[in-house]
Amino acid sequence: MPKLDHYFTSEGAIIDAFSRTLLEVYRLAREEPLERFLETILECLQSMIPFKSAWWGRGSEIIYTPGAMHSCYFYNLPDNYFDAWHKMRFFDNTIELVQKNFGEAISINLQTDKVSEHLIKLGHEFHFNKIMCVQHNDTISGLGNHLSIYRDKYAPMFSTLEQQLFQALMPHLLAASSINHIRNCHALFGSQNGTDVVLATCDNNGLLRSSEPAFAELIQTEYPDWHGPQLPFNPTQKSINGRHLVIDIQAKDDVFLLLAHPISAIDQLSTREKEVALRFGQGFTYKEIAQEIGISPNTVRYYIKSIYTKLEVHNKADISRLLAEIPKTNSS
Repeated sequence: MPKLDHYFTSEGAIIDAFSRTLLEVYRLAREEPLERFLETILECLQSMIPFKSAWWGRGSEIIYTPGAMHSCYFYNLPDNYFDAWHKMRFFDNTIELVQKNFGEAISINLQTDKVSEHLIKLGHEFHFNKIMCVQHNDTISGLGNHLSIYRDKYAPMFSTLEQQLFQALMPHLLAASSINHIRNCHALFGSQNGTDVVLATCDNNGLLRSSEPAFAELIQTEYPDWHGPQLPFNPTQKSINGRHLVIDIQAKDDVFLLLAHPISAIDQLSTREKEVALRFGQGFTYKEIAQEIGISPNTVRYYIKSIYTKLEVHNKADISRLLAEIPKTNSS
């Protein structure tokens, strides 16, 4: 396995390769199915920084435990790797290094660096001899994200250039992972949304899995002291109707899709009032509205009066304008 430094003849070539990798990472985020994304994104990284195997971990603590692990993906490593690592985790020298150098890529050579016998034994069992690792916290969800890549004893040590590129790529890999998860969940639920809707996903315990950047800021309008990853509400409800925001919640198995948007004037209306307002804003007459939803024209007139009062408007054009501002979620 050649060293990365030998791949490039100039700084321009390095920047060009880095740019191509980023473009591919974000293409994969948009196009790759959820179950294939982590594998293909690591293959993309592997084309720039060669490695034999990898561990992508996401959890609520920096020192991962089974209870704190949120997701765990192994590339060319067996499923029992986590159990083997967990038994010797207190002797893993990489943990101390990533804590001291948070956000920076650290590199370890099990042959030449001062490391524990337990870590050497783990490397021998799973056929790696060199480790490069970086740890990041997701500023939105508060979850810890860690990526370790491994080389065997016949491969060169990770170079300084590779560490720099790995460190620079990690925030993009995390952003792409979040984009991919939300995009796939959105498609899975068959949801439609307008530009004002902010998306996130969580599990049935209310622990965020992924979210768009504006999600935290929007949630904090209602819950100013909130900082992830644990949501401040129960996701098993169908919706959250607060003073400042509305969150529509859709569930499929153990995944919950959250569609959040700032509260609008229309949200003050009851379900029946919204039905009437929608048709009235579209130009329906009282009689047509009554026939459409099965009520009397006098009841329609009553609802229109109530709508004017609640929305503080005086004509059909104002109602149409407010209706146009509603985010197009499944609940509207």
